[in-house]
Amino acid sequence: MAHGYNDGLEANPNGEVHGVIIPVPVSVMEKAGTYRFVLHFYDDYADSYKNHQVKAALETNGIPAPLQFTVFTDPEGDSQTGHPGHTAGARGTMKFYVVLKAQLFWSGSAPPPFSTVRFLLIRSATGERGRKTGFLVTDPKDPDGPKPFGNGRIWTYRTEHKVVNGVTYTHWIVTEKKGKWTILISPPHHSNEVKFKINKRQQIVILAESRVGAPESEVGGLCWTLASRVYTQLGFPLPASSGQYKLTIPDNTRMNGCLIFYTYQSPDNLAHVAIQVDLGFVVDINCLHIENKDIHPDPFVVRRHVFPRGYLTSERRSPPELIFLDGE
Repeated sequence: MAHGYNDGLEANPNGEVHGVIIPVPVSVMEKAGTYRFVLHFYDDYADSYKNHQVKAALETNGIPAPLQFTVFTDPEGDSQTGHPGHTAGARGTMKFYVVLKAQLFWSGSAPPPFSTVRFLLIRSATGERGRKTGFLVTDPKDPDGPKPFGNGRIWTYRTEHKVVNGVTYTHWIVTEKKGKWTILISPPHHSNEVKFKINKRQQIVILAESRVGAPESEVGGLCWTLASRVYTQLGFPLPASSGQYKLTIPDNTRMNGCLIFYTYQSPDNLAHVAIQVDLGFVVDINCLHIENKDIHPDPFVVRRHVFPRGYLTSERRSPPELIFLDGE
């Protein structure tokens, strides 16, 4: 080797130039002139690691044999069907996310030769597809770091790090995602499948209750504005006006997360809207009925309280897509 005393190749930030000296018989150069020789190399590596574990050889640019991964979502072991997702941020900045993880057994103590994997995400009802990158966790102090197992280690890949309001977490953002999803490792590798259904009604409740205590300047001072911001942030666009009524349909499920429209003088005179967050409780702002004005001298603050009374009628309604999602 032309690189000096080193027993093997080394690299540094300035780069290295290496050469290979190959003897050529004079018999192949009988005539005077310039000769060019084409060399074919195979990258077969050494046959073992430093710890004497067998090291598989690959031809240059070869594709590794498909590997078997175990995929799961966080919290570990929970398929999270109906789970709204973890939260980060507060009020207007709140986001929902899911951590995707994949584990691989790899012989020896050296990490796998690739630092990323791809999660394949498929929505069951629509066939919508997406992909998220999972990054290898190499820090032994990390809860997902390498763990000894048999004659090797269990290595974990998880979705990338993000920082929201100073909090670091790994995630697949599902704030505006809807429905049931299948999660697995993209080919050519293999894995189990994990089913995940995003609970939009629970997201509505969490987001609405995160607004409790918000002043008029933050929410807009109107019940219509509050409902619009909550639903629109979660992927159900609604105007900040009584026009919300025409974009929703009767919701007879009596489930949390629906809108409750109130009329004051006649069924055609919409006076107020609130978000149901629990059996007998709502979150709203700017209540018009007399009882709440006595209890809350400042009506322009978001609050959680029992169903308003004193209105002529009330009706539960939801965006059609939300009701459809209940059965997906």
